[in-house]
Amino acid sequence: MKTKITLMFVIGLLCSPAMFAASPSINELNSCLALVEFVDTKLDNFSDHHSSEDMVIVHRGLSGYRNFLQDDVITPKLLSMYGGNEAQAKLMQKLFDRQKNTFFKHLNERYSEKKLFTEYAAAINDCTAYTRIRAEVAKPLNVALDKMIVMARQVK
Repeated sequence: MKTKITLMFVIGLLCSPAMFAASPSINELNSCLALVEFVDTKLDNFSDHHSSEDMVIVHRGLSGYRNFLQDDVITPKLLSMYGGNEAQAKLMQKLFDRQKNTFFKHLNERYSEKKLFTEYAAAINDCTAYTRIRAEVAKPLNVALDKMIVMARQVK
C-alpha cells in the first residue's frame, strides 16, 4: 500500500498543474531528475531495436539535462533552502536518492518500451517548463526527445 501511494504521489507530481508554476518545488525537480535518469538507464534495454547513433543522441541529450538539473538547479536550491549548510543539503539529497529507487521500481513494473519513448518524452518535455535551460543543454535535449518519438514509431 505504501509503495502504491508513493507511486501515485510521484506520478501526480509529474502531471500536476503546479509543474508550470514560477518556482517549482524541490520535490517536483527531483521527480523530473528521477524520470530522466530512469529513461536514460532503460534505453540500453532497447539497443537491439535501434541504431547506436540514435541511442547516443538520446543518451547525450538526457545526460546533459540530468546534469543540468542536478548541478545547476537542485543542488543550489538545496543549499539555499538550508542556508548554505552543505551537510544538510547532502543529507536531503540522499533522501531523494533513496526515494528514486522506489520510483524506478514502480516505473519498471508499469511501462512498456513504446510508452517509455512516447509518454516519457512528453513528461520530460513538460519538466523543461520548470527552469530556464541553457541553450547548450536545451538543443541536445530537444533533439533527444524528437529522436525518442521517432524511435517509438519504429517499435512494432
